[in-house]
Amino acid sequence: MTKLKIYLCNILIVLTFFFNILSVNAASNTNLEELATSDASSCENTDLWPTGPDIESESAILMDMNTGTVLYSKNMNEELYPASTTKIMTTLLALEHCSLDEVVTFSHNAVFSIEAGSSHIGITEGEQLTMEQCLYGIMLESANEVSNAVAEHVAGSIEEFANMMNEKATELGCQNTHFNNANGLPDENHYSSAYDLALIGRAAMQNETFRKITSTTTYTIPPTNLQEESRPLSNHHKMLPKRLYAYADCIGGKTGYTTVARQTLVTFAKRGDLELVCVVMKVESPNQYKDTAALFDWGFDNFQILNIADNEKKYNIENDSFYDTDTSIFGNTKSIVEINKNGEIILPNTASFSDAQSKLDYTNN
Repeated sequence: MTKLKIYLCNILIVLTFFFNILSVNAASNTNLEELATSDASSCENTDLWPTGPDIESESAILMDMNTGTVLYSKNMNEELYPASTTKIMTTLLALEHCSLDEVVTFSHNAVFSIEAGSSHIGITEGEQLTMEQCLYGIMLESANEVSNAVAEHVAGSIEEFANMMNEKATELGCQNTHFNNANGLPDENHYSSAYDLALIGRAAMQNETFRKITSTTTYTIPPTNLQEESRPLSNHHKMLPKRLYAYADCIGGKTGYTTVARQTLVTFAKRGDLELVCVVMKVESPNQYKDTAALFDWGFDNFQILNIADNEKKYNIENDSFYDTDTSIFGNTKSIVEINKNGEIILPNTASFSDAQSKLDYTNN
């Protein structure tokens, strides 16, 4: 009887250990995928990493939008003025908190608090637009009074909206960003970095409505309650189709300029399965477009996407003798650790999967 009790006790200990391992929940699995994706993207042999182009921009980054891998960086964490690239965050928050058919009424403050001579589309106090029309006005024409009105509509005030912007920035992992307004007009307490703007742009591009808006070249706002004529809008980004610096793979972006920020540009591009976001900051025109094109060409020409599950075998323990499907204790079991079949990494064309470093972290939530 004593031997039987000991035997059963040992079985229970083993099973307890086994089921504790199995308790990895969905959130943990997501973390495993993210860790595998990001950590596997650094090559053991740095000689395999291609040399990036020489550019004029003070700060720049090229990031893979799927994995978040940084392919190129130049002073990417330097705090600089983002100018109107701020409006990517403004648009993202509006999309997350409002429906497109909501009516936005323009206050006196929204219309008249913008800097003289700055970008606007001539909205008057008391005029009403739908949220959809507002977002096209923000992203295409960089309308500052529209950004103000959207901020007031979403949060009640521009100040409270700025707080929401900062909370969202922190949520996305931004570390060198502080927003003080919704439009990016000069403010010494309003700054960001190329890396942080890439994070914000990457998050925005996960929203299908944002993707549609940012890729649109022209849009028309019909007559409103106070305006009898239609307002034609044209996207300021010159890498979109039929523009001066048209880039075949460009799928959207946002321009920015103030006298203190100089030219700043966020651009999205897609070639095959590879989607990239490029940010350049503090550069003189037209080098914001030339630098961006050079970085995209370099990125698309030198990197490849690989599926992790198709290549990573060391974390598959189905063949371990203890968990073998023939083991009577566990029967026909499934591997405890699995890598998401959609997980991907990006590597230089000159590298193979075996050149990447991989790390598996386990957190018992």
